[in-house]
Amino acid sequence: MIEGIKGDERNVILTLARMWLTAAIGEISPKDVAAEWAIPRLPQEHATLLDLARKAYRGEVVDNWEGLDSEVTALVNHMKKSIESCFGI
Repeated sequence: MIEGIKGDERNVILTLARMWLTAAIGEISPKDVAAEWAIPRLPQEHATLLDLARKAYRGEVVDNWEGLDSEVTALVNHMKKSIESCFGI
């Protein structure tokens, strides 16, 4: 589990998307670009949250993460496992 998610959900999620993209293809991209890459690689319920973070990062929506703790944790764990799998962990 990654500590310090509460209150910084958008940043944590988008940072993990960047890490995943970099681990998978060796490219460093802006957070919103990494999210666009990751969204189609996620199950729908996770993709929706990452898309919310991407849109908020771009200033297209105001994000509110209240009541989404378990969903955010599931997304974070999924992306963490995806990153680890790129390294054979």
